[in-house]
Amino acid sequence: MTKRRKKVKKSFKLLITFTLILVIGLGGYFIYNNLFKDDTSPVSSEIEKLMQEANISKDKYSKTLEYVLLNNIYDEKYLDEYADIEFQDKDNFSSILTTFLPLGYSGKEINYIMKLSEKNIEKLSEIDYIDISNYYEFSNFDVNKIDRYDNYYEDNDYSYEDVVTYVNINLDLPVYTDTTEVADPDDLLVLVNKYHYLPDGYKPSDLAHLPGAYGNNVPMREVIVEPFKELQAAAEEEIGVNFMPTTAFRDYNFQRTLYNNYVASDGVEAADTYSARPGYSEHQTGLSIDLKNTAISGSTRLTDENYEWLSNNAYRFGFIIRFPEDKTDITGYQFEN
Repeated sequence: MTKRRKKVKKSFKLLITFTLILVIGLGGYFIYNNLFKDDTSPVSSEIEKLMQEANISKDKYSKTLEYVLLNNIYDEKYLDEYADIEFQDKDNFSSILTTFLPLGYSGKEINYIMKLSEKNIEKLSEIDYIDISNYYEFSNFDVNKIDRYDNYYEDNDYSYEDVVTYVNINLDLPVYTDTTEVADPDDLLVLVNKYHYLPDGYKPSDLAHLPGAYGNNVPMREVIVEPFKELQAAAEEEIGVNFMPTTAFRDYNFQRTLYNNYVASDGVEAADTYSARPGYSEHQTGLSIDLKNTAISGSTRLTDENYEWLSNNAYRFGFIIRFPEDKTDITGYQFEN
């Protein structure tokens, strides 16, 4: 019995020893492969042969180098750049390499280029080298406007991201120049300003009316009637104020008369700071509303407290303050509370 136990114990020890050796062996294998194996080695004998034929050392291997060798577009003078280019399994990868490396773009810059839209890549391929490193990450970047971006950045204290946005909406140009007709004036997100005008004779087809602050019936698009009523009710309940509309929709002729009167009184330059030219007014969309606190007499429409509540709560009902005090350089209009 004792001998048998000793024999079993001995066998068990041998099994443990063998297992440890196996584990250590496997561990050593994995350590070797992860720490000491040359991961830059070509993945196949075919690539190794092509590298030897091109007199390229093993430490220069990259997936992009493999690609250019296999596709017969390898160029010795771009060997170092290939290492910096992240391989992309794209149909246009070959054309990007053969187009932009000869134009003088580095491997890292080509990584930027591959993140651009197809339209931007095409535009960039048709012109001489330009530095796009400040702009490539912004999806609304437009290659055609890069000189305008650079100039606007130099003239203003904006981030590159803001510069791209502001130039794209033409804030770097004089007002009422290079204007564009609005394609879909019925869109709730329609942009109407000093660079985007409404089609001739545009009038919303869904106008409704609400009682106004001066005993008038104020026309506005039906889609905003209920949200506005909810805003009115919330203001009454939360701060005890009755906000009434003074005007909302104004047609082209109404705006023309209004603007011309302002010009006659203050001149074009001054009038343009607080009144839209006909066809360029958001009021013509039927989505813009002027308000008045009915408890206030005279020309004053809102108190500072009224404005603060609107600023903090209008979004709850789908509205915004269109011309805030700190955004006049963007909106192009004086602050209106």
